[in-house]
Amino acid sequence: MKQTFEVKILDQKFVLKTENSEDHVKRVADYVNKVMHAIKQRSATISTQNVAILGALNIAEDLFAKNDTTKDMITDWKERLEEIVEP
Repeated sequence: MKQTFEVKILDQKFVLKTENSEDHVKRVADYVNKVMHAIKQRSATISTQNVAILGALNIAEDLFAKNDTTKDMITDWKERLEEIVEP
């Protein structure tokens, strides 16, 4: 069942409706807020829209890097398993 949660990112409130737990929503919002604040602190004159775009790019880069690492680990595990299984 979907629940409604309020989060605050860059001092702006957002109401989210999700099936995820409150803890999950809080962790995601905290991460996004941390990324956005780090960008905003580097440039006091940057617009909120540009902060959001750069934040999205940073978060996407993190996601892609983790996916690449996971794929590399899976490939490595498959190769190791094949070595063990093959006579």
